[in-house]
Amino acid sequence: MISSLWTLVKIGFVVAFVMWVAERPGTITIDWLEYKATFHVGLFIIFMLLVVVLGIIIFSLIKAALDLPQNIERYRDITAKDKGIKALSIGLTAVAAGDSKSAAYQSARVRKFLKNDNAMSLLLEAQSARLEGREMDAARAFTELLEDKNAEFLGVRGLLQSALDCGDNEGALELCHRALSIHPKQLWLLQITYELEIKENNWDAARKILYRLEKSKAITAEKANSDRVAMLLAQADLAKDLGNEELMYRCLTKAYKMDKHFIPTILRLGDIYLARGKRRAVVSMVEQAWKANTHTGLVDLWGQSAPPARDNDPMAYVRWFERLADIVPESVEGLQALANVLISEGLWGEARKKLEQAENIRPNVNLYKIWARLEERATHDDKAVRIWLEKAADAPRERVWICSETGRIYEQWMAISDQGLFNTIIWDFPQGRAVKSNFIGNVQKSIPALLMAS
Repeated sequence: MISSLWTLVKIGFVVAFVMWVAERPGTITIDWLEYKATFHVGLFIIFMLLVVVLGIIIFSLIKAALDLPQNIERYRDITAKDKGIKALSIGLTAVAAGDSKSAAYQSARVRKFLKNDNAMSLLLEAQSARLEGREMDAARAFTELLEDKNAEFLGVRGLLQSALDCGDNEGALELCHRALSIHPKQLWLLQITYELEIKENNWDAARKILYRLEKSKAITAEKANSDRVAMLLAQADLAKDLGNEELMYRCLTKAYKMDKHFIPTILRLGDIYLARGKRRAVVSMVEQAWKANTHTGLVDLWGQSAPPARDNDPMAYVRWFERLADIVPESVEGLQALANVLISEGLWGEARKKLEQAENIRPNVNLYKIWARLEERATHDDKAVRIWLEKAADAPRERVWICSETGRIYEQWMAISDQGLFNTIIWDFPQGRAVKSNFIGNVQKSIPALLMAS
């Protein structure tokens, strides 16, 4: 609409100009040497306009002729670029589809048509080389990408994948930090770096990455605190192996301050306290932890922290375990521990009452094994013992240390499992247990997926 109006305005302007010239008669005389020419004003103006238009046309033709080589070159560049972009698209699709032959062919076409866009051709070249198993050629192409500031991250990422595939954790870690200097907020990079720092036992560096993950909401505060405790216990175990008891003690006390209910910390720290004569400190730790988790490991520690019994007080050890059982009266573990002590002291009747009470709460393998022990000690009835053991074989299992990712059972907790998973071993029932999600375990199993999806 606006364009049509503007055209009408221009036509009107031309008509008005012609009418204005026609209404003003007159002549224009040109006297040059012996030549003299007289023109009507209107015709002269039209003649001059025609001269100007002709001049413009001639100038345009001359300019087009002069620019023809350059225009042809520009056309070739545009055509080559279109072909190169199309080849790049087809090549990357071939890489995704696993078609190494097509990827290599399109890579050559990209190099041919996109000569000035070296990054894209190098990327496709590296990917096609990796697809064909030519890791050295892929590494060379990715290394060349490092020299391009705009494409440096592509090179780092490609080399990172190669390092991880080759198991070069140290090299991969160096590349991770270089990548983080370019894109410091990429969660997948932080996750991979975190796992690699743990694998290399770089606990201080891992804690810094963990802080960044927690700050970015990629990991909950509860899980982050659990990982910190696990790191300290891993350091403590290493210090123990190296004979550095002081470092071990510092790590354990720090871990205990972070989580006063974590059983592995209490068991390790309790052994040190007992060795140093701090019996009351052990009692306080066990009582506090027992209220939150009636873990069977605490039973042994409680027994070791019992006060010395007097010669004329054989019931002291029984009362000591009654004290533990009274903290959580409905605890199966407490009742079973007390029943074991009662059996050792020959109090068969009281032991039976505790076992019946525990069976009403939660039957389990250990409970029926204690029943069998009671029958063996009290009645020497082999048939009754066999019956209880048969019940134990079919009874639900008690809690154990089990990997939340693989379901594998362990005799004791450890920071890093046999499969290299960090902080995945938990205290739980082995039967009918849904595998729980674990941040670092998921990262360890999905690094290739992270690299592909990010």
